[in-house]
Amino acid sequence: MNTAPTRILTIEDEPMVREILTAYMEDSGFEVIQAGDGWTGIDLIRREQPDLVLCDLRMPGMDGLQVLAVVTREFPDLPILVVSGMGGMSDAIQALKLGAWDYVTKPIEDMAVLEHAIAHALERARLLRENREHREHLEVVNEQLRQTVRRLQEDEAAARRIQFQLLPENNKQFRQYRFSRHLLTSQYLSGDFVDYFAIDGDHLGFYIADVSGHGVSSAFVTIMLKSYIGRYRELHRQNRDRGILNPAETLGRLNREIFSCHMDKYLTIFYGVIHWSSNQLRYSSGGQFPFPILFDGEQAHFVGKKSLPIGLFDFASYQNETLSLPSRFTLALISDGILETLPQTTLRDKQTFLLELAGGIDLTIENLIQELGLDETGPLPDDVTLLLVQRVD
Repeated sequence: MNTAPTRILTIEDEPMVREILTAYMEDSGFEVIQAGDGWTGIDLIRREQPDLVLCDLRMPGMDGLQVLAVVTREFPDLPILVVSGMGGMSDAIQALKLGAWDYVTKPIEDMAVLEHAIAHALERARLLRENREHREHLEVVNEQLRQTVRRLQEDEAAARRIQFQLLPENNKQFRQYRFSRHLLTSQYLSGDFVDYFAIDGDHLGFYIADVSGHGVSSAFVTIMLKSYIGRYRELHRQNRDRGILNPAETLGRLNREIFSCHMDKYLTIFYGVIHWSSNQLRYSSGGQFPFPILFDGEQAHFVGKKSLPIGLFDFASYQNETLSLPSRFTLALISDGILETLPQTTLRDKQTFLLELAGGIDLTIENLIQELGLDETGPLPDDVTLLLVQRVD
């Protein structure tokens, strides 16, 4: 894709200096606009909207400091570099105090110094622009969250519909991978959540999460989680950040985000990324328990190890694990609410039961619901969520 060249405005009252600067910058690939005095320069800034301004300090009429005052007031994000003679260093220092981004001394004996100053200013402008866009995006997201909270508080029935609309399509298939899920809530709103999605042409992402507590506040955190993951995916789509492909890095970011909200909420999560062509799973766990169960058609075993929840400790760190998946498999993820519904008395016995169950039945959501007794149970003490990831022919 062809992009327009960077446009630079040079404001310089000496025609020879102006032509030399223009010739050099054009040779370097910039589009150059020229102004012979400060008033013309200000008018060109307003009409042409250059990407950077290079302005002499000592000019008749409107001098560089006066130009700088107008530019920083009307165009605070526009990079402006000042050019000062060796005898005008006090003016250059004053210009920096007034908002100039950098200065270059005349005569410019090494044009590489000028080009370096231009490149540095343009890079700084790019970063500031991206940060501003990021803040604006966060403001939009936060406003959406505030509106969602108001709707949650006004009408729990509507809130339930909103929350469940955020869930991914059930029995969704991405090439040879199929995802199915089922949520059973202990209250009208759920503190559990699942999602799965194509990250790009090579990777799938999925997670199961369980927020502490119940009700509106816990449901709100699931919406925040969906929003954060959506932002990470968008940054990846824009080729600005590949962190969504790194489960441990993603959990670290979520931990900082949730912890900094000071909502007295935390969550457990298992986040995995499947690489399509290699059938390899890269995952990280943030306190997920019971551990996911991988069944290869012959035997079942737990995947994962003990780890800290998300949002409980600011010092928490997370590790990536990599697993080569069988050509056909089912990965079963179940939230910890199931442990309160099982009849076994010890945790070890409950884990053994789940492992034997995964290896002894045709693993479908319907069969799990039936074998776990979730189709006939009364009010649940905690939310129970089932997520199955399967590779099929």
